[in-house]
Amino acid sequence: MIEKLLRWMTGAALCCGLVLSVVSCSNDDDSVPGAELRARFHSLDWGTDTCFVYGHKTPDVDAVTSALSYARLMNALGYNCKAKVSSPMNRETAYISSHFGFGLPTLKTSVAAQTRLILTDHTDYAQCVEGAHEAVILQKIDHHVEGDISDDAIPYVRREMVGSTNTIVYEMFRELGVAIDDEVARIMLAGIVSDTRNLTKTTTKAADSIAWVALTTQLNITKDSMAIINLRMEEAAYDYSGMTDAETFLSDYKDYEVNDYRIGFGSLACKQAGMDAFIDRMLAVMPQVMQQKDRQMLFAKIDNLVPNTGDDKNVKPYVEGGTYFIYYGEGAKAAAEAVFGSSLREGVCFTEENLSRKQIVPRLTNVIQ
Repeated sequence: MIEKLLRWMTGAALCCGLVLSVVSCSNDDDSVPGAELRARFHSLDWGTDTCFVYGHKTPDVDAVTSALSYARLMNALGYNCKAKVSSPMNRETAYISSHFGFGLPTLKTSVAAQTRLILTDHTDYAQCVEGAHEAVILQKIDHHVEGDISDDAIPYVRREMVGSTNTIVYEMFRELGVAIDDEVARIMLAGIVSDTRNLTKTTTKAADSIAWVALTTQLNITKDSMAIINLRMEEAAYDYSGMTDAETFLSDYKDYEVNDYRIGFGSLACKQAGMDAFIDRMLAVMPQVMQQKDRQMLFAKIDNLVPNTGDDKNVKPYVEGGTYFIYYGEGAKAAAEAVFGSSLREGVCFTEENLSRKQIVPRLTNVIQ
């Protein structure tokens, strides 16, 4: 039966673009859901202290909630895991945690050598908690292309090219036969809705939709209600009021290291009517941010929000109308134009595609390498 399960999982992996470590230990007790995966976890070097589960720095909703939900899964299996964040959380996370009524991880900005870690929603050391290089990374649960934290160096890795890390966590709850209580359901749903923009982003996959349907059904949340919740989340995510321009640029920001280049990448949004002025402000603050973050090149995508003329305009007044891409630093223009074509003006490119950072970073990486 285990062999049948593994064959099914392999087929599902191929359909979903899954990359995961292969489990090869044997267990005759095929009455236990996910018996071989449980055995794999049991074989890990857990140590005697708490294992901390972290999403990436400058965490978004998916980073925070995937750390929370995965820590809950490990707790249910008997492991001493606790979710933490390595830097402050954003306004969207604050909104949805309050609305859904779940607690948030506390801040822990660094870890000591030999601390056991599980990483969610990232695969680059530049996005890790300080001290990760000297820590023992037991697992990586992620939905990006492989970064400089090599899959081969970690005992258990599961990466799927899906819209949300929480979709992977949901699948693992089901495969392991662990019950999903309502609080964990709300935590996972928050991450899925945020990272897929309620299943509308181009990175959304069938697995995200399956998890979304199951979780909203369990929580008795209607499609219309979820649309309104998503709208409020978007408004919180793109609320830059009271922020300095540097804080705005860094509100959804990630660091990367590509070969010898230290790169920073922000993700922003602006209504079409105010786009030119917003771009000017972000370009003006990029030299300051580059010095602050010790980067050699800076980039940011800016979603172009245009008025929605569709039937759902009352619950979604704006939709994405292409992506602006701004750049700064030596070599940044050549890299940007190699991906997006000629600049509209100095520091600015545009594409009619609605692109996520997850889609742009591999393109830039290929150019820079």
